[in-house]
Amino acid sequence: MEYAREKGDSVTLLWSSRYDFMHTPASRERAFGLADRAIEVTELHDPRAALRALHAAGVHPGGVDGVIATLHMLAGTAARLAELTGARGPSPRGVAAARDKAACRRIVDEHGLPNVRYAEVTEAGAALAAAADIGYPVVVKPVCGVGKNVTTFARSPQDVERHFQEAGARLDSLEQGFAVDLDDRYILEEVAVGPLYSVEVATDGTTCTPLVTVRRKLGLGNPVLELGSTVPCGLPPAAERELSAYAVDVCRALGLDLGLFHVEVIGTADGPRLVEVNPRIAGGTVPEVVRAATGRGLFEVLVDLYDGEPLSPDPFPVETAASHTFLAAQEDCVVRDDLPADWFEAFRPRLHSGSTSIGPGSRLLGMEGNTTTYGVIRMVAEDAVRAEAACTELREEISELLGFPMVPLAPGLLEARS
Repeated sequence: MEYAREKGDSVTLLWSSRYDFMHTPASRERAFGLADRAIEVTELHDPRAALRALHAAGVHPGGVDGVIATLHMLAGTAARLAELTGARGPSPRGVAAARDKAACRRIVDEHGLPNVRYAEVTEAGAALAAAADIGYPVVVKPVCGVGKNVTTFARSPQDVERHFQEAGARLDSLEQGFAVDLDDRYILEEVAVGPLYSVEVATDGTTCTPLVTVRRKLGLGNPVLELGSTVPCGLPPAAERELSAYAVDVCRALGLDLGLFHVEVIGTADGPRLVEVNPRIAGGTVPEVVRAATGRGLFEVLVDLYDGEPLSPDPFPVETAASHTFLAAQEDCVVRDDLPADWFEAFRPRLHSGSTSIGPGSRLLGMEGNTTTYGVIRMVAEDAVRAEAACTELREEISELLGFPMVPLAPGLLEARS
């Protein structure tokens, strides 16, 4: 929003309190301050409700140039609203195909692209039969929406059965903004073995550019837990080109034709395999680690695309290595009461950037997904291995100071090379 304003664009913010949990009060206040107008839409997931709200506020649809959503659960709404107003936006059909993980897998198969085995299921019996056919371990996750907190890494039939026994309660515990997209459909997938990468793919409808490949950090023994990112990704140039070309091919197969898309891929011994396509800009702290490493901004590219500017075919050049890691508890815990309130400031001189919400006496939940992290630390160094190592070392120091174990990390770039 800030960059759009700097370019001279008029910015209308459509918002709903249903999604307040995604932002801090400070970030919400900043967003309202940047917007030329802010319009509350209670049912923001409904594009026609959003259109009615625009009309009521005196915003003529013909004056809308583009509709952007940064939240996964609103990507479909934004695409449909762009279509309804005649504004720039990605194909609603392409966004819908990417958001429906089973449809996405079918399209990948239809285009002859490498894929994992999968099955769409709604109950434990069908899931157990599919898992027996595919072979354990498997991942069970919702077909649509943000389902990290209703995702199971299943090593046995008992894990699959437990997933369906607990799914209802896990769904009920979700914020309404998350739950509105979820139904009774699950996709059960083969577990691709290898490191996880994300490719940030931009397209203006003609040019399709993989801007940057990011190495993702995962939990040890639980690849559902994403714990950070590193740029550059550590792959040899030829392997990185293969992986990024695969991500581009997947976006094209789905019909994603305008915007910036976050494509997660496993680098297996047999080549890249798709995890999922998020039909929106990378969330969380990925844009920040990309900026730290390249000096380039993903959000600026996104706004330029929606302003109708042509896309450069060149990826972002990496200027330095950057890595970040989340502060996340291994299990439910309470932080010691005698922790100084300003404890994080002692670490700040060693950081590129970072933040935390942990204070004395804080009650923390063991990490189950992206909503149970309590801070981030980001480091830069001359190469990716050193940046990752510095992050890991500092995280261990913080864990010792706070008095509880952090979620253990899967082997990183240094271990992979050795």
